[in-house]
Amino acid sequence: MIKRRLGKTDLLVSEIGLGCYQLGGYTTINEVPITFGSVNEKTALKIINAALELGVNVFDTADYYSLGSSEKRLGKALKKHRSEIYILTKAGIIPSHPHNSTDLSYHYLLSAIDRSLNRLDTDYIDLFQTHKPPQTENEIINIEKAFAEIKAQGKANYCGISIGVRYDIGIELLKKTDFIDAIQLYFSLIDPMPLKELLPLAKKKKVGVIVAEPLAQGFLSGKYKPGIFFPKTDIRYYGYSKTILHTKLEKSQKFQFLIKNSRTFNQVALSYILSRNEISTCIPGSKSIRQLKSNIKSSEIKLTDNELKEISVIQSEWMN
Repeated sequence: MIKRRLGKTDLLVSEIGLGCYQLGGYTTINEVPITFGSVNEKTALKIINAALELGVNVFDTADYYSLGSSEKRLGKALKKHRSEIYILTKAGIIPSHPHNSTDLSYHYLLSAIDRSLNRLDTDYIDLFQTHKPPQTENEIINIEKAFAEIKAQGKANYCGISIGVRYDIGIELLKKTDFIDAIQLYFSLIDPMPLKELLPLAKKKKVGVIVAEPLAQGFLSGKYKPGIFFPKTDIRYYGYSKTILHTKLEKSQKFQFLIKNSRTFNQVALSYILSRNEISTCIPGSKSIRQLKSNIKSSEIKLTDNELKEISVIQSEWMN
């Protein structure tokens, strides 16, 4: 597994990590799922151990994932390998139904990392992140203060912010602040907006970039065809209208030409992410060892210059 430096930190991270959202198991709030189906603990531990054997050293989780179960399972599996791997976790989302709330206050973040340390059964987090970006100047001040205290207490070596698709906030944070070690964001073949300004700015500022949802929540996995619907046990059943489903699938179909020479759709999608030198690591999730192995094989695949140019032409339609 190829390693890349996470921004200005001393962390040499595997270019493909493991997103652990799925590994916490099926969880609901008021009978509404907040997970992508179900992975039992036995399977989750097998996937984590297989990732270790295949050279993965980045494991990204959050206190929100299965209401802490993801962190607990991860801590259990990685206990004997703690010095060999990097644990990334996030805090700030308050689970509720029908809409989650957010708390990025100084005291909440300090209490949240203590709870995560307990669930992960570890003395420190390699990268502690807010699960949402700040919306106000006061939140920025609180986050900076909390990060400084967390580092001073040795509870996290580095700190960052997960911005999701709020690229506008990410750009402003990078322009105005210097306390962020890494940002986590959504970026994929069908969501290229970070290319315009955010990725170049992160590279200039030497801030690490972690790509979440590199397979666009499965729409670049090759599993889903037009007419797909998700079961009620899947969070995507509630999150995507028929229009959004159609749009995502329509966009993904434009990249079918990349599937050749035994390359699967998920592999070329991840290979595209890895073609960008601004990116430190991507963290696709896996529900099985088969999916995990297929994702990791992407590290061996290189898209040609002509393929990258064709991708750019297609993406340019969505960049305005």
